[in-house]
Amino acid sequence: MNINDLHPETLAKLKEQGLGKELAKPREYKFTKDQVRTNAHNVMAVVSKLSQTERRRVLEHCLKINEV
Repeated sequence: MNINDLHPETLAKLKEQGLGKELAKPREYKFTKDQVRTNAHNVMAVVSKLSQTERRRVLEHCLKINEV
């Protein structure tokens, strides 16, 4: 159902409450999903010779460093 199909009184009440505002624009990221995937593969290539446990430990440490 389209909002404009509502009864005029109902539509007026909704607009008073701020529900008739224009919809927000969808988020636009400059860093695309494809770029995220590519960089993730590049990072994993660097640590590819480590075991899964070692990779997890290294990546968890990277997250800690990143929070500073």
